[in-house]
Amino acid sequence: MSGKFLCFETAREILRYAGEELERAVRTRDVFLYRNAADKAFLALVVAVNEYLKAVVGVVPSSHSERRRLLREVGREDLRALYSNLMKTLHEEAFYEGVYQPDEVRYAVDKVRSVIEELEAEVRRRLPPSG
Repeated sequence: MSGKFLCFETAREILRYAGEELERAVRTRDVFLYRNAADKAFLALVVAVNEYLKAVVGVVPSSHSERRRLLREVGREDLRALYSNLMKTLHEEAFYEGVYQPDEVRYAVDKVRSVIEELEAEVRRRLPPSG
């Protein structure tokens, strides 16, 4: 895979680890592992969104608020809202508060997977044709 898409590949790898940890955490009822799995899934989202914004506006955001602001500025209010929703489920509730809702976290992991694929495809479409 081209070095240009390494961050999307990294996001997928982080998400793969998150999914494996989540299933192991649910099977063993390990809340610590559950919390870490949820936060890894959120990290995968952050990595993908950062790569997307870098490609679109040439900036890698340094905070959640900057990420949301930039998404709004580039006309991706849909993604800004989804980012905020996934941050709440994965980062705030599951990781920080320890809210144990495996079905919600699995749903969020699936959404992160979809976002990674969507953003990578959009960045690829924006690239000039090689030749």
